[in-house]
Amino acid sequence: VPFLLSLLLLETIFLFYGFRWFAGAGELRDLFRARAATYLLTIISIFVGLGGLIIYGNRRYKISYSMGTTIVLNELLHERASQCGLAMLVGLALPLLVVPDAALKQINGVMTVGVTGVGIYAAIILVTMVYRHILTKYGTIAIFNPFSDISIQQYAVFLVIKLFQNILYGFFLAGLLYSFGIKPPLIVCVAFMQIIHLTRAIPVSAFGIGVDQIAIIFLFSAWEPADSTGLLLACSLVFTFTMIFGRALLGVPFLKGVFNDLIESSEDKESC
Repeated sequence: VPFLLSLLLLETIFLFYGFRWFAGAGELRDLFRARAATYLLTIISIFVGLGGLIIYGNRRYKISYSMGTTIVLNELLHERASQCGLAMLVGLALPLLVVPDAALKQINGVMTVGVTGVGIYAAIILVTMVYRHILTKYGTIAIFNPFSDISIQQYAVFLVIKLFQNILYGFFLAGLLYSFGIKPPLIVCVAFMQIIHLTRAIPVSAFGIGVDQIAIIFLFSAWEPADSTGLLLACSLVFTFTMIFGRALLGVPFLKGVFNDLIESSEDKESC
């Protein structure tokens, strides 16, 4: 529960800055409830959950769907950038780590994904910071135009929040693995967690079931005790259960408040 609440708070703070800096709207309390409630939708897919936030922003704050899409794209951009940055760390720290030879293939693969993702993020920032006229020239692409108004300091704030969020995920996974007697280095847990997240976003399974199991078993197989096969599978099932039902149950108490927000906004619109 502390992990899920901390995660919710960090995601809400990120959303709050996104709504304020892109659309000039948004209240922290409202967005806390909305983010929690949309956890129920992320059971289906992360993109369905983010779609729910776009609809909430439109109904609650009269933010256009294109602006809402911009806010969501900004979240996805920094989510992936922070994940790839943390994944890259394991490769940079490799000389300081004592790892089984069997894990080197996974570490090198994670490092490659991390470097590629960070490179893409850097290219995007370069475009928006140095070549802003490119975005201005193609003004018909409404969802991309607001990015030209975001400063490098604001990008840094977005990235730092997401880094803390994804480090928290890594600590959670490390604690889970350690409780099953599987003890990879902490930095490996943080880095590999980012790859697990990336694979969970691929719409090839329901609720991450199957994808989590394949990713966790593949990445951490070198640390599973030889006389205790099946521990990683059990650990992955607990992880999936927490991600699905833990987050969903956390969102249930906030549903009433979100519906009240939307009803109140509809009544205000009708009175006008």
